[in-house]
Amino acid sequence: MDNSAKRKHPANGSDNHHSVKRSKGGSNGRWQTPHHKAKLESIRSKGLEVGDMGIWTTCVKGKERQALEELLDICEEYGERLYGIERKEDAEGADDDDDIEASIKKEVRGMKPTEKPKDAIFEPMRMDLDCLLFMRTKPPVDPVEMVQHICKDAKEATSKAQRQSRFINRFTPITTSAKANEAGVEEVAKKVLAKHFQLAGDEEVKDTDAEAYSYAIRPTFRAHNTLKRDDVIKKVASLIAPRHKVNLSSPDKVILIDIYQTHCGMSVVDGDWESLKRYNLHEIYLAASKASNGSSEKPKEVKGEGTTKAES
Repeated sequence: MDNSAKRKHPANGSDNHHSVKRSKGGSNGRWQTPHHKAKLESIRSKGLEVGDMGIWTTCVKGKERQALEELLDICEEYGERLYGIERKEDAEGADDDDDIEASIKKEVRGMKPTEKPKDAIFEPMRMDLDCLLFMRTKPPVDPVEMVQHICKDAKEATSKAQRQSRFINRFTPITTSAKANEAGVEEVAKKVLAKHFQLAGDEEVKDTDAEAYSYAIRPTFRAHNTLKRDDVIKKVASLIAPRHKVNLSSPDKVILIDIYQTHCGMSVVDGDWESLKRYNLHEIYLAASKASNGSSEKPKEVKGEGTTKAES
């Protein structure tokens, strides 16, 4: 009997049996051993904690690992420059780049909890969302000060060779954090705002010469649908004394609120946040390049930053 009728091949001549075998256990064409996967998973194993301070960072989709390495390098450089924190040299040699074990170690350099001292100043973290990273910091690092220095220096990077990053997009510094509920928002707001504004109900102005800064509130929500944007803005604004006026076009201070899942972080930054492209490193680099050589390249968000709802 002719068995050809029982074994029909696809019109394109491909072999289904082989195609199934090729896809089995794949990882977008990249070979990963169970050991490799376990180490990479350790990056995601750390969770945010109440009181965390640091820097939210968005990046190009699919380039989270590279962006995390860039972020750590940048933070260590500015940690040494601003606060005298000694950088730890990478023990991996260039000749080991093709070795799989060396590659694994490079990917998770300094990220495994068992290898990081408890008092580590910088702790990079990958979130459950694509394109989203967090750099947990500890004193003496001031996340706001650090991000401002990084972005201001980026304005002077007139050539690609001077750029410190290819995959990082936006920074959002966080001075402190709390749970993402009404009580948490009030708690973190009082802690952060008190250093910059007179709080409502505080009739005595500690410094009679203190300037009545104007302000704008810019919230961002990620993977969170409990608190409403308008309610958060109204709550934070209600904690600030009336002598400080809202100015959405050119505020003296900008209150950044970042809510991710069950965590709410906040900081107060200077009004040059807008001129510094809202701390978008990629856009700053493009603007600096355009200003120096008259390039027609328009600053724009790198595609793939992920789903974010933010105040425009």
